[in-house]
Amino acid sequence: MSSFITAVKEGPVKVKFSHILTGIELCKNVTLAPGLIPHGITIGVSANSNKVPVWDLDHLRWMDIETSTIISWT
Repeated sequence: MSSFITAVKEGPVKVKFSHILTGIELCKNVTLAPGLIPHGITIGVSANSNKVPVWDLDHLRWMDIETSTIISWT
């Protein structure tokens, strides 16, 4: 999961994951790159974390993704 965290810290990432409650497959553009987040906020994330907070570029809001639900990312 550390490669996903590194990627979102560098720029936009398209992530496919399943909704934790419904299992519906979702696809969102997310990031943790300070230049793409309002006010340049920097978020620290542990590679061992089971949830990753990310800035949702599609809806301009914060969300978290359960790492076990991630299907793929590019």
